[in-house]
Amino acid sequence: MRPGSSERPESANSIRRSTRQLLHNPSTRRVYAVANDLGVDDSVTVINTATTINSSEIQERNHFHTPPNLLKDLDLKNSKQNIHVRIRCLFLRVGEIDTLNERYYAEILLQASWEDRSLKKTSHFSFDPTSSWTPQLELMNGIGDLKDEVSYTVRFNDKEVATVTEHHQLKGTLWERMELQYFPLDIQDLSIIITTSHKDTELIFEKNMQKPSGVNRRVFTDEQEWYLFEHVDIRVTEQIDEYIDDGHNHSVVICSCHAARRYGYYMWNAYFLIFLITSASFATFPIPLANIQGRIQIACTLLLTSITFRWLCNKALPTISYLTAVDIYAIGNIFSVCLLNIYHGVIGYVNYYFATNLDKAIVDTVSVANIIVIDRWALVVFTILFFTYQLGTFVWMLCVPLRQRRLMFKKDKECQLAIASSYNNANITFNHVLRGAQRSLHNAQTELSIISHRD
Repeated sequence: MRPGSSERPESANSIRRSTRQLLHNPSTRRVYAVANDLGVDDSVTVINTATTINSSEIQERNHFHTPPNLLKDLDLKNSKQNIHVRIRCLFLRVGEIDTLNERYYAEILLQASWEDRSLKKTSHFSFDPTSSWTPQLELMNGIGDLKDEVSYTVRFNDKEVATVTEHHQLKGTLWERMELQYFPLDIQDLSIIITTSHKDTELIFEKNMQKPSGVNRRVFTDEQEWYLFEHVDIRVTEQIDEYIDDGHNHSVVICSCHAARRYGYYMWNAYFLIFLITSASFATFPIPLANIQGRIQIACTLLLTSITFRWLCNKALPTISYLTAVDIYAIGNIFSVCLLNIYHGVIGYVNYYFATNLDKAIVDTVSVANIIVIDRWALVVFTILFFTYQLGTFVWMLCVPLRQRRLMFKKDKECQLAIASSYNNANITFNHVLRGAQRSLHNAQTELSIISHRD
């Protein structure tokens, strides 16, 4: 697969160096050098309808464009320690989720922060990313050309240690393998996969624990089909040899938000219709055994209807090598109709055999009565098995796929409580955090801490 191609890679493990997209564009790079030498009274107030939020004001200097330079890794080469890069991911907007083609559109603010002790605070301080160390981030699951605006902020703490933050504003289509085992009760992970050209002995990714990641749910364009959760999971993997061709291991960070499919449409138009089609097969039992061909005709018609309906349902899904939940349910019902067809064929043959090969008196007194009893018990057994299967399917839905949704809602609540506890304000939500981050970046300032300066 060529870089920038719209073709989908076979799997995440098959994405190699040739498919990486370097998150680095000198023509759009901006640098904001910041010094935190403000007094206690200097603050910024962010006001909204629910909460008044105070944060330390950040002064910026030296806004300039920088040309490329070959000395960008000079500090790293002179350093003997690996650098810990803290990752924060904000999904500013999630667009259409294309299940059939396994991709989605997103606008993402990705922030990578690290300490650089080689930077010294001066009256005319400037930060040049072309001559200073940067993490050299690379996107691994991009499709086509993504828009990437890169900017830098530098913040000095009380000990005059510089913390550099690299901001990436990404817009574009990302590939994501859709896990459809539980369709239509599935939950999809919408991920952005980031790696680096630095070896794992030089750079280690870690989650930014001071600044929360999250999702902006207010501008979700596919809301009628999906429910978007607010929390973001950040997972760091190490020693991923499949991703590289240079013989070294590179650290990989996966930032994932989660979307749950709204299953109401599929419950009524898939599960319920399959249930009705299969239930209609029990209407064949009142037909007399003397007209057994009528039973078989109706049962075969229902069988073909079930197969055709299942084929129509699968047209909305990508070609996959496993069965989804609705597939298993449909096949189970088709199998029950097949058993019913076999039963009608067998009982019809037995009735015909007794009617043509035995004495009429014996048939009238023994065989007919026994066949009718068998037919009635067959109706009872098939009915019990059918509704047991329906009940088992319902219990499985509650205990497996719907349980995952409950866990996701629990994670959302835990994330909200963590944000409120972190800022000592019960009225703080992630929307306030997101608004502060967007406003600070838009005004070319270092990111605002919502309640107080926390770095």
